Amino acid sequence: MPNNLVRRLTALDAASLRQLRLDALVETPESFGSSYEEEHTLTLEDIRGWIAPLDDGAMFGVFTNGTLAGMVGVGRQRKLKMRHKAHIWSMYVAPAGRGQGLGRLLMHAAIAHAQTMRGIRQVQLSVTSNNMAAATLYASLGFAEYGREIEALCVNGELYDETLMALALTGK
Repeated sequence: MPNNLVRRLTALDAASLRQLRLDALVETPESFGSSYEEEHTLTLEDIRGWIAPLDDGAMFGVFTNGTLAGMVGVGRQRKLKMRHKAHIWSMYVAPAGRGQGLGRLLMHAAIAHAQTMRGIRQVQLSVTSNNMAAATLYASLGFAEYGREIEALCVNGELYDETLMALALTGK
């Protein structure tokens, strides 16, 4: 039975996070707005900026037997009129860790963190519309679809829609 640990990432995790992110961009390019071509030149200092953002956002990782097996980011919208919303980004679990509940663990950590962010009333995310496993996970956590962006991404000439989902935070 693997030993799984979810925790907030630190600067010491930058190299592992960089590699996992690049692996994700190669394995499922349609799941991310960015691309391997855009990110393979990012430095460890750039990645440390993701891990320790200037605002109250955070990056979480799930470790299986000490190895980073998944990641998720949560951040506040930057515009003054939208600062009551947080967004989930860069959600990914490596193939070897899928089907073990690691994505759920990561999402719980991200949602819990959003609940600590002052003034956050909802958490939003987008998911490639053909990614039924992820959409099912998000729906099981209380996220509801509020829209769809048609042809949101073009990957190697193929167009992908994105489903927009939100979770209202209670007591905010």
